[in-house]
Amino acid sequence: MKKKSRLFSRLALPAILLLSAATSYAKVLNVCDDITDPLTLDPQKQFSGKNHTICQQIFEGLIRFDSDGKIEPALAVSWERTDPLRVRFHLRKGVSFHNGEPFNSAAVKFSIERYLDPATGFPARPFIASIAGAEVVDPDTVDIITKYPDGILLNRLAGFVVIVPPDYIKEKGPEYFAANPVGTGAFIFKEWKKGEKVALSANPAYWMTGYPKVEGLVFNFIALDKQLTALFSGAVDLISHLPGPQTIKLMENPGTTVLKKASFYAVCANFNLKSGPLSKLAVRKALNHALNKQELIRYDLLGNGKPVAAFSVEGETGHNKALKPYKFDVKQAKDLLAGAGYHDGFTLKALVKVTAERTAKIIVSELKNVGVTLEFKLVSDAESITEFSRGGYDMAIGDVPDPIAHMYFRPALLLYSRSPHCLGGSPEFDALLDQLVGILDPAEGVKAAEKVDKYVYDNAMGLFTYQYVSLYGANKDLRFTPYVSGMPFFYGTYFLGK
Repeated sequence: MKKKSRLFSRLALPAILLLSAATSYAKVLNVCDDITDPLTLDPQKQFSGKNHTICQQIFEGLIRFDSDGKIEPALAVSWERTDPLRVRFHLRKGVSFHNGEPFNSAAVKFSIERYLDPATGFPARPFIASIAGAEVVDPDTVDIITKYPDGILLNRLAGFVVIVPPDYIKEKGPEYFAANPVGTGAFIFKEWKKGEKVALSANPAYWMTGYPKVEGLVFNFIALDKQLTALFSGAVDLISHLPGPQTIKLMENPGTTVLKKASFYAVCANFNLKSGPLSKLAVRKALNHALNKQELIRYDLLGNGKPVAAFSVEGETGHNKALKPYKFDVKQAKDLLAGAGYHDGFTLKALVKVTAERTAKIIVSELKNVGVTLEFKLVSDAESITEFSRGGYDMAIGDVPDPIAHMYFRPALLLYSRSPHCLGGSPEFDALLDQLVGILDPAEGVKAAEKVDKYVYDNAMGLFTYQYVSLYGANKDLRFTPYVSGMPFFYGTYFLGK
């Protein structure tokens, strides 16, 4: 790990010099990453890809993912496992929070304990439940301790855990902190105009010399049907969720362009496995045979997607490449439904994230061909957890990122009984997932992950659709690197000079 950190430092300097030479001026970067406000700017009280994208510009973790999903140093410069339950992190020296408070091992310990405290209300707490706590070794060294061997601990830390300022939170209180966040990141919180924007300014003391490359960053909240107009007018420089059919308009406009990158995003439809028609395996398989994935990708994304066999996608650790998507076969689907006692079909109630509305409408038309009626309720990304908790749904459809770059995430999010997004789980599946986590050997861990992937596929535990090729609409002078996670950092984004 230490060798990796030194390599990162050697590579970073030439990149900084090259980028500085290419940039003749800085300006405020305006992005549109969501249609509504985040629920909070306290990173330990949110569990939303869009919310997290904002927070990670302000806050940082010990480690993070680069644009290709590889773990790299952040507030820690190196790390090593000292025993099966302990990983030691050596911290970056000379870093301060935006308010001048020093970053050190005590801040790491406070942050870990705050995540784990039920009173904090971290919605993704089940995903870091393996962590027992943190121990201060010295001001620049800290141990993260787990309750049991955890083979994906680094993925969890890179995906979920950021460090917050202890003194500031104790002095101001959690409510003030949630609206006036302070971190160590490349951007400093400036203002939050509810219903309109969150504005940030560049951190002049950021530890990555020469970054960020813009003087400010603004997240604008704009309705889907008005985003393209905002980009064409110059009100925003980047749209992060571009519908496939709009790509032609952007390519024809001289001031804009389209950026593409295969991502760890997938549209997922998880099932209630415990009650209703979807508790039967034959019915679940029937729905997968009823879905024409190629047509879905064609009409939903204008071809910018890849069919998937389960919930994992190409590029994730543990993705089972041997699995082939369910064959589109309406007759087989109808035969399976008839064999399960549903000759006349049935109606399902679904919860749908607003960003997957178009996908859901196409799925509705596909399922009608086999006698299945899908009624759905739309919900924003920020509201999804609250609506999940109300229950009463047979299916949930949404675009789901992978913040930990491991196939574990989506099955754990959608199917694990202790997840807030699980509609109705399986004890057998829970046991397989727990077994995967406990494997520390990377090669053995990959084998176990592929086994979980196959179990999800064999038991048709969801309606499997596609992996996104993420589409971004951008100002033609913007130089932005998409992240496979779909949750980018913007410290390296810049504009070409005129």
